[in-house]
Amino acid sequence: MTNDHSADDAALGFLYQAQYALLRLWNEAVDDAVIYLETLDDVTLESKGETILEQLKHSLSAKPANLTLTSVNLWKTLKAWIDVLPELDLSKTMLYLVTVADISPKSNLICLLDEAVDRSELLIDLREEAQRVLHERQKAEKEGKRNLPHEARVKACQAFLELTHEKQAKILSKIRLKPNQINIRFIEDELAKRLMSVLSKDRQRIAQRLVEWWNRQIIHAHCGKRTKAINRFELISQYMQSIADVEQDSLVDHFATELPPETYQSHPMIVRQIELIDAQQWQERIVINEWRARESRSRWSTQNPTWREKIVQYDARLIEEWGYKYADMTAACNGLSEDSKRKEGRGLLDWSFYSAPNIIEHLAPSVTSPSYVRGTFHTLSINGDVGWHPDYKRLLDFKKCS
Repeated sequence: MTNDHSADDAALGFLYQAQYALLRLWNEAVDDAVIYLETLDDVTLESKGETILEQLKHSLSAKPANLTLTSVNLWKTLKAWIDVLPELDLSKTMLYLVTVADISPKSNLICLLDEAVDRSELLIDLREEAQRVLHERQKAEKEGKRNLPHEARVKACQAFLELTHEKQAKILSKIRLKPNQINIRFIEDELAKRLMSVLSKDRQRIAQRLVEWWNRQIIHAHCGKRTKAINRFELISQYMQSIADVEQDSLVDHFATELPPETYQSHPMIVRQIELIDAQQWQERIVINEWRARESRSRWSTQNPTWREKIVQYDARLIEEWGYKYADMTAACNGLSEDSKRKEGRGLLDWSFYSAPNIIEHLAPSVTSPSYVRGTFHTLSINGDVGWHPDYKRLLDFKKCS
């Protein structure tokens, strides 16, 4: 087995962008603030008529290397901003380098912590460093060396020196460093600490719900299911809904409109159950509804163990209603051909999908989607608690219920 740390780092880097963006938007004071991921920069915030581009540098290391004038992360960030300069109005733009690392105390980069501090000395240092990188690389090339130095920084240094001195000074005046940021392990906890308008005992649960909702929005934005702009008022609205859900201790059907992963497959017994009645054409809708019900059941049971009893009781209620229909069907199937039995079984499946969600009371007032009833029937079919063919227990080797 291989362990691709670079792939892990890349995945964590993107996840960090998403989590950081959530905390960033929450901390904004105006509700018309809007945030984007991976447009002009890792995170782009529009607020109070200003655009803030933020480059994020993440690490899980307990002590990341200090940021210095020679840091690759610094120069890669400069290159990213130089590349989008034609699309920016610098008079209304700020550029933030956000890093979990600290700044070297001996570096002139310290001046980037305060927008009001003069940056002329740092500008000279940057020019000299860029020139040194290009000079050492050119020297090595002339000497015929195969491995040229500064490969990770050369393009950035060249791009910086190609700017006019005026443009270099202008872009530097817009840069601010945000060092010592928390890493991805602690962002959800940090969000919970800042939910001051709810009881402390509820903050972690609400933060968890906000993170899960936020992650769905990020996925949908990158899949084209929603715009890439996420407004703060959306976040506040979800926050208020989460508070209400927690205070009412209600079951929330988070998966009512979600779709399963493309790789998801239902339990083989569900497939066998529908094959008995030649209803394979139902496979796609069954997979969707069974996955929704399964995910909801799992989440509710994890969030609050007391809900498990509610789920079990409702399962018994569904089995009871199904049992009446099943008893009538099996009585009507006496002496019928196999084709006729399959047809009757398809009728019972049809009832479970279209009629049952409308005539059986809901599990809870907040769970109104038909998906839960539809999917639960198929979950129950795995162990033979329900079935569609009149002889499914015998044909699938389920023991008769006493």
